[in-house]
Amino acid sequence: MPGVPSGRGCDGCRKSKKKCDEVKPTCTRCARRGIECIGAGQKRYKFMEAGSTTLPQKRSAKIATEKERALRIIETVPSNNTTLLRQALMDAIKTKDLRYNLLWAYGGYLIAVPCRLGVNEALDTAVDALVTSHRTFASRKEITASSITKYSRALTALRRCLDNPGTASSSETLCAVSLLLAIQHIHGNQDMLWTGHAEGAAKVLKARKSYAPKDAFERLLLLSLRGPVLFEGLFNPNIQLTAQEWKELVENELDTGTPEGTMLALLARVPNILNRVRANTNGLAGLLEIQTEMKGIYTRTRAICDEFAIELAAVEANKSANPLKLPPMMLHAHIQRMYGLCITITLYMNYTLTAIRTQDHSLATDATFLAFEMLDIAEKAAKYRPFGAAYVIIGLIAALMTVSNEALRTLLKASIIDYEQDFQHAHLDRPKMEKYFQWLDPFKCQELLVGYGIRDDCFEGQENVIYTSLTSDLDFGVDSDSGAELTAEFTPEFFPNFKPESGSEFSSAPSSTRFTPDSTAELPSDLTLELTSDFHIKLTV
Repeated sequence: MPGVPSGRGCDGCRKSKKKCDEVKPTCTRCARRGIECIGAGQKRYKFMEAGSTTLPQKRSAKIATEKERALRIIETVPSNNTTLLRQALMDAIKTKDLRYNLLWAYGGYLIAVPCRLGVNEALDTAVDALVTSHRTFASRKEITASSITKYSRALTALRRCLDNPGTASSSETLCAVSLLLAIQHIHGNQDMLWTGHAEGAAKVLKARKSYAPKDAFERLLLLSLRGPVLFEGLFNPNIQLTAQEWKELVENELDTGTPEGTMLALLARVPNILNRVRANTNGLAGLLEIQTEMKGIYTRTRAICDEFAIELAAVEANKSANPLKLPPMMLHAHIQRMYGLCITITLYMNYTLTAIRTQDHSLATDATFLAFEMLDIAEKAAKYRPFGAAYVIIGLIAALMTVSNEALRTLLKASIIDYEQDFQHAHLDRPKMEKYFQWLDPFKCQELLVGYGIRDDCFEGQENVIYTSLTSDLDFGVDSDSGAELTAEFTPEFFPNFKPESGSEFSSAPSSTRFTPDSTAELPSDLTLELTSDFHIKLTV
């Protein structure tokens, strides 16, 4: 009773007896109807009674060979749950649309996961949960009970694997942790301070006493996992790594010497910088030495930012050499993402420099410029939302916490509210954001300031909001007078077109619409903000 193909249409179209265009992960008809699309583009089989053959004897050898080949093919397609799961994952990661592309959002290591299924319970259940969550998310539905159930089952399986010394430190278990991190992002993290899975990945690596990859698969896996662990490690006090451990985690021969690898290697030095400030016993002399080192790290990262800005402008002007040989849209999305992440890292460092009391007034000027660049990226990356622009919100939050001008902060707040809706993230109010960033300030305890002999009021004029309370008349997303929520359909009626000064440090940045701060480190004094009756924001100069 051999199986023969019976079509690739989804269940919904087959049930309605309509032709399915087989688009993955959701066919056009299901997407239009807003229903879950199951089975689009998947080969199905129906089983038929094998009939007798009366073919001539001289062709029997050839027919027998073809029949054996057909039977061999049938034996490899859906034979068990592992095969079905492997096929479902392959269908999910083959999606070419950047808006829902798992490979693009969470890493190229996913292409190597199907061949590792069937040997680790945690990995198998994590893949099952990821495929289900991605399918329902791509259908633009709320998180279903099935998604939550499978996610819970994957957590239970991971717990069992971590309790087993034979599987606790395996590559498959570490991969399962990475997949659960992706699932949590799709479902929407309700805390937004830390996920727990990045911390778990750090503990798995620490338990096996090595942060370096064991093989080619782990090298590819850590290329994607190191970023979330590093970003969360800046704010999560439970992730405590030594300088050497951070170096082993971040350094990867796949991108050594590239701008991407260099900027992460520089960021990996920040936790050690903060720990040295807290443990410094040499007073102001020791602090000055640490400030000088941190400023050097910041300068190098800022230079990488400028490189990405120039490359992005070349791509947008169709003048890029395109060494990666990517399609035009993917090339633009890639360079745009790298520039956005570099801006985020640079803003973290800017915040840290001010937090360790570095007296450099150009930091506020630079932060303002980068904040406007991040707003520009947020606007242009909208066509790649949600997966293709998932990085934008962390850059907007970094900008909001680093600048102090209220008109600019209101622009950032509105953009954050808009992007929060992509993955149903929890609304970030002021106390949460202050808690989120307090770990970048080693002087958050007044006793440490006293120990240095430093008075906080001797830094008047510093514009980083870490030293001043957030006294915005407009709270994060709420008008304090009316109590009405600021709508996500934020559209500025006027966006000032600032021109760079001749000889300005950033005058080479390519874009006539990008803000370049003037020498006073302030926005124009006649820049005002007005909330209209429908809560749209109007800027006037």
